[in-house]
Amino acid sequence: MVYFLGRDVKVAISTESASVVDINSNAARGSSTTVVTDCIEKLTSSAADVFDGNSNYNPFTDVTGVELTLGKVDEDIAYMGQRTALKAEIKNETTVVITKKKLNKFWDHVFMDARYGTDGSDLIDGLSQPTVKHGYRLYIALKDDGSSEVISIPNMTFTEHSVSLNVDGTTEETLTFMGHVEPFINTDVIQTATTTAL
Repeated sequence: MVYFLGRDVKVAISTESASVVDINSNAARGSSTTVVTDCIEKLTSSAADVFDGNSNYNPFTDVTGVELTLGKVDEDIAYMGQRTALKAEIKNETTVVITKKKLNKFWDHVFMDARYGTDGSDLIDGLSQPTVKHGYRLYIALKDDGSSEVISIPNMTFTEHSVSLNVDGTTEETLTFMGHVEPFINTDVIQTATTTAL
């Protein structure tokens, strides 16, 4: 697990398809058109578009902290007549927890309606086997260290959303994303669409 302060990283998000997720009439929806309101933008072929600042939501604003956990799930298999057990890797487990200032109800609607992303023009309901368009792609870039290292994490599901309250009102919200696909660590964002089924 590693924890970054919000001032040390830039965070961005996109869908895994050619459609955006936006809010319409107090509900999230999948849309193939570009919108001018808050939205989760589509997976684009241009790496420069992710952190360019011309987006409706990327990079995230008012991020106070990012917690990244990269792990593996192993299984111990014992064979008769063998002294040592086999440790077989079963799957990856990646968790990203983003804490940010709460500005509006955008993430409330995304959590209620669009936790699994969009497959085109419709939201994925999570009741069927995931495809290559399942979930969201998160990007975490280190700021001002000269390395320009970017972690691109595909096929993440929005698993948890919480809001912290105090006597003055709502202050922060926490967004938790989880996935089982190995992340890419590179000097630039990875925009290549996932090509094989999960």
